[in-house]
Amino acid sequence: MNVVAQRHEDVLKIIVQKIKKEDIKTLINYFDSDSKKIELNFLNIQMIPKELIIELKKRVDKIDIFTNETTLKTYLMNLGFTLKYKDVYNDKPKTLNLQYIAIGGSAGSLAKFIEIIKALPKSQVSIFIIMHQKPDKKTHLNEILQKYTNDYNVVEAKSDMKVESNTIYCAPAGKHMIVAGNFIFLTDEEKRNFSRPSISTSFESLSNEYKNTLLAVLVCGYGADGSDSLESLSKNGSTVLIENPKECEAKAMLENAIATKLYDEVLDLEQLVNYIKFNIDDDFFDKKDIKIFLKKVYEKYGYDYSGYNENHIKRRIHLFYSNLKPKNFKEFQEIVLNNKSVFKDLFLNISVNITTFYRNPKVFKLLKEEILPKLDSYLDIKIWCAGCSSGEEPYSIAIFLKELGLLDRSLIYATDLNDVILENAKNGLYSKESYERFLKHYYQAGGNQSFSKYFISHDDFVEIDESIKDKILFFKHNLALDSKLNEFQLIFCRNVLIYFDKDLKNRIFDLFKDSLDSYGFLVLGESESLNNNLNYVTIDEKNKIYKRKI
Repeated sequence: MNVVAQRHEDVLKIIVQKIKKEDIKTLINYFDSDSKKIELNFLNIQMIPKELIIELKKRVDKIDIFTNETTLKTYLMNLGFTLKYKDVYNDKPKTLNLQYIAIGGSAGSLAKFIEIIKALPKSQVSIFIIMHQKPDKKTHLNEILQKYTNDYNVVEAKSDMKVESNTIYCAPAGKHMIVAGNFIFLTDEEKRNFSRPSISTSFESLSNEYKNTLLAVLVCGYGADGSDSLESLSKNGSTVLIENPKECEAKAMLENAIATKLYDEVLDLEQLVNYIKFNIDDDFFDKKDIKIFLKKVYEKYGYDYSGYNENHIKRRIHLFYSNLKPKNFKEFQEIVLNNKSVFKDLFLNISVNITTFYRNPKVFKLLKEEILPKLDSYLDIKIWCAGCSSGEEPYSIAIFLKELGLLDRSLIYATDLNDVILENAKNGLYSKESYERFLKHYYQAGGNQSFSKYFISHDDFVEIDESIKDKILFFKHNLALDSKLNEFQLIFCRNVLIYFDKDLKNRIFDLFKDSLDSYGFLVLGESESLNNNLNYVTIDEKNKIYKRKI
């Protein structure tokens, strides 16, 4: 049984872990029961069929939807649904795109600042140091810290100083340090928490300015400075780390901050340093470790990422690593290899799926006016969209084929490595907001009919008409591993190859050559090129349109 229902007073709780066609009818019967409210839980499900989505939309006021999958959450929210998300990795979100760091401390904090600064890898982050100091003495904090780093310029902050990357700013004694419009300002306002500079004042200012790109760190000190700013940081989505009080003689400031419960982690100094290094170090992962990991992924799941661009893979793993919070890369590897649901989430992070109807309208205008009419001489027209993502590209081509009177004798193969995004494409559902953008691109690309006739309206979203869907075959295909599918007159592969290395690109170009009719056309993305491949003739270099060389 894939659907379990439990009644709790006036609430009917439904748990769904798999969806088959017969389950949809069962769910509809539950939806139409006399329950005042239904709590619908999709567990470990990343995509649901369009038939169920349409039925849910009809009953949106009666049903509360829960999911533990970010993919399904994002998809349904884009279609106008409100969901409650059960995060299976984190209780609290973390900053993943760290650009600014604020470190505050008082008694005993100088040694902590030095340890952090010494360990920092070179990066583009900006760092702000706020330390309680006696106001009647010239501070030499910047000079002291500069001795421990060659990778950062350490300066004493001054008013009207623009915030630059790769720089450490030290708040001067007797002044509050705030930031507005990416400029530093020093003020003589009243002391806050008996301090000037005040950690709270700087933390709040930086958090208001930099939101979730800010990491705020509290180390040793007496008093409660910093604590009363944490609510503001929490609302702004900034991440807060607190040093373990056990490591400090002066621990009151840390204990007061912990008492607020408005923080992300309490860490030993070594863990704290590693956290910062991980979030700013592009070389945090060893190349050998990643290579071994990708090999094991291939052996376990059959997905080959070995030819993907190395920096792209590292960026994607970096983002996902933060969510899992493993102790080390070995533990991260074990989690991914032993939990298929986790692997699927990682896979969706590695596979970038950004597309729209008639993306780059000039290319589609050329397609409609010059390329597609040339296919009129074929009795059977076959087109391949390689890396079709969520379907906008093959649907765009099919609409123009219909307007040219060619769709009835055409078949579009729409393939992608990502089976979840393929289900999205098969659904053919898109938000009304996205539709307005599609409409604009359609006319820019040379469309001259009523675009709305290709869609069915469902309040917050639209559905592509069945007459367009019927001529598209969506299925899984791995460009890195799988062989020729058929012989095509046109192959679209746009904004896919930019994520691959040179060797894999060349293998794919050979695959496309073998898959093209003698006079077949190849269309690439605006940032891609053939790498001087001799098997093709350039038709339009600017718009990346090529033809197989006879």
